[in-house]
Amino acid sequence: MNIYMKHLYKILSGLLASLLLLCGCIQNEPLNMEADILECSVQGLPKGVLLGAQTIKPDKSDNQIIIRISGGYEAGMLSLEFVLTPGATIFPESGALLDFSNEQEQKYIVTSEDGRWKKEYTIVVRPPFMPKPDEDDDGDEKNEKKIQSFDFDNYQKFDGDFNFHVFYEKSLSGEKEFIWASGNRGFALTNKNAPAENYPTFAVAEGKSGSAARLVTRSTGSFGAMVGMPIAAGNLFLGSFDVSQALAAPLLATRFGIPYMVGEPVEITFWYKFQGGAFKDKNGVERQDYPSIYAVLYEPEVTGDGGIIFLNGENVLSANNIISAAELDTAQVIRSKNIATAEFTQGSIQFVPRKAFDAQKLANGKYYITIVFASSCRGERFEGFIGSTLIVDEVKLIANPTPTP
Repeated sequence: MNIYMKHLYKILSGLLASLLLLCGCIQNEPLNMEADILECSVQGLPKGVLLGAQTIKPDKSDNQIIIRISGGYEAGMLSLEFVLTPGATIFPESGALLDFSNEQEQKYIVTSEDGRWKKEYTIVVRPPFMPKPDEDDDGDEKNEKKIQSFDFDNYQKFDGDFNFHVFYEKSLSGEKEFIWASGNRGFALTNKNAPAENYPTFAVAEGKSGSAARLVTRSTGSFGAMVGMPIAAGNLFLGSFDVSQALAAPLLATRFGIPYMVGEPVEITFWYKFQGGAFKDKNGVERQDYPSIYAVLYEPEVTGDGGIIFLNGENVLSANNIISAAELDTAQVIRSKNIATAEFTQGSIQFVPRKAFDAQKLANGKYYITIVFASSCRGERFEGFIGSTLIVDEVKLIANPTPTP
C-alpha cells in the first residue's frame, strides 16, 4: 500500500470512527422530561369576542389557563390549539372540540417526551374578572361612582415546591381568580426552602379587617449580591410574574395589568402601615426609603400574532400608551417606629389623565389596569433599606360611571 493510500485509509478510518461516535451520542441523548404548554390559541370565536392576548403564553409554574371573552357571549364548543415543549403530547389532542359553555373547566394532560412526567392543566373560558362591588356602591349607574374592593383575605400556599403565599380574588360566581402577582418566585431562586413569612410578600392575620398583605425588603444573600441584585423589595401587583426573566432581565419579569371594564378610574384608596430606614444607593448617596404605590390604566399594544405586550418594570410609568396613572406622594407616608402597634393610616392616590378615555374601548375590553404596592421606592433598581415594611389592606378602586357607548 503506497503512502497516499495509507493516508486515505487513516482519514476514512477517522471519519468512520467519528460517525459511529456521533451516532452513539445521538442514540444516547436523553429524551425531553418537560411537559408544559408553551402557547394556547382559541379557534371558533367570532372576531372581537376574545379579550386580551390572542395567543396565551402561560408561565411554566401555572397549571390553570383562563381564556377571557366579552361579557354576554356564551362560549360553546371550542377548539384549542397548543404549542408544547419539544416531544411532549397532550390529551385531549390539540384541535379537539370541547364544551366550554357555562364556565365549565376542561382538563388537559401533557406527557413529556420520555413518558415519565405528566402535568395536568385546567382550562376555562370566562368573562373579564370583575372585582366585587363595595357595600356602599348601590349600583346607580347615573349618579354613583363605581367602587370595587380588594381585601387580601384570600390566599393560599403556592401550588408547587415553594412555601410562599399567593393572593387571589373571588369572581362574582365564586371562582378563584389569581390576578395578584409578586416577585416571590424570583426570590425563591435565592432561598427556595424559606418559610412563607421569610419571603418578601406574604399574608398576615392582623389587617385593618381580616388579613392583610405584608411586604418586606429582604436581603438576597451572597447569590443576589453576585448577580447585582442584593435586595428584593416586597411587591404585590395586578398582573403576572415571568420567572424565566427573573435573572436575565428582571425588569421584564413583571408583566403589569389585567383586562379592565369597570369604568373610568379616578382614585385608589387603601389602609396601610409603613416602617423604613436610610440606605445608600449604588452611587453611595444616602436616601430615606419609602413605599412605592401606584396604579396605571393603559391600552396594550398587540403583536403580529395577536399577543399582548404588557407594561413592565422598565416602562410602567413612562409608556406612551398609558391612558391615566396615579402615584403616591411620599409626603403622605407616615413612618412608624413600631409597626406592630401602630394604627393603620388611610391613603389615596388620584388618577391623572394622559390621554382621552374612550368608553367604546372600555366596553370592548381594550383597556388593562394594574395596581402596584412595593416596600421600597427604588426596589426595581435593587436598592432599599433591608427591613422596610409595608402592610396594606382594604384597597378600593373608585371609578366614574361610564355612559353606554
